[in-house]
Amino acid sequence: MNVVPRVAVVDLTAQGLVTSALSKFRAGDTISTRAALDAVRRIGPACTDSDDDLVELIVMTAIGRTMGVVFDHRSR
Repeated sequence: MNVVPRVAVVDLTAQGLVTSALSKFRAGDTISTRAALDAVRRIGPACTDSDDDLVELIVMTAIGRTMGVVFDHRSR
């Protein structure tokens, strides 16, 4: 009898995606909004939040972790 173990599917919220994307950085690092947005979209391709909403979460999370933020997401 073959038994397939159940694997929990984790559906990350926008905040969870941002937290995951910024987890590689430390206090004092500078975060690019463009790079952070790209990372969030890679981690959670099904995320339906707008870029502006995600940038707001990125900024608030980065500031809370004493990171600097470079606003370069609109200079494509």
